[in-house]
Amino acid sequence: MGTVAEHEKRSQEIADTARRVVVTLNSGGIGLVFTVAGTLTTHGTPAGWALLPAGLFLVGLLFTGVSFFLAKHRELKRRDAAKIGEDEPKHLKNWYWRSFTWDLAAFFFFGVGAFAGLSSLACISSSI
Repeated sequence: MGTVAEHEKRSQEIADTARRVVVTLNSGGIGLVFTVAGTLTTHGTPAGWALLPAGLFLVGLLFTGVSFFLAKHRELKRRDAAKIGEDEPKHLKNWYWRSFTWDLAAFFFFGVGAFAGLSSLACISSSI
């Protein structure tokens, strides 16, 4: 078994990787939706269908941003507590201060955005 510090370091590495994956998925989703919408407009299909999935991917990116800022805030609070020899502040242990919550929400919005995009495309292709 590893030490607490080793597990904490590994946990932070995984969290950073998860954020990169979620940012890539949501950014790629936006790019793909607008690429498909642009292609379909050349065939006379209105691009309005793209707003919902792109908006959901954008919300996912915003949640990832919240996760980044909360991680920075937590580390600054931990640094300040360590300077004066105190334990981690208690309020940082609530679920809404954890990056995991926001990263999971961002991943959820990727899934919902992907479903919305595919559903919209299915409706478009059946009406053509």
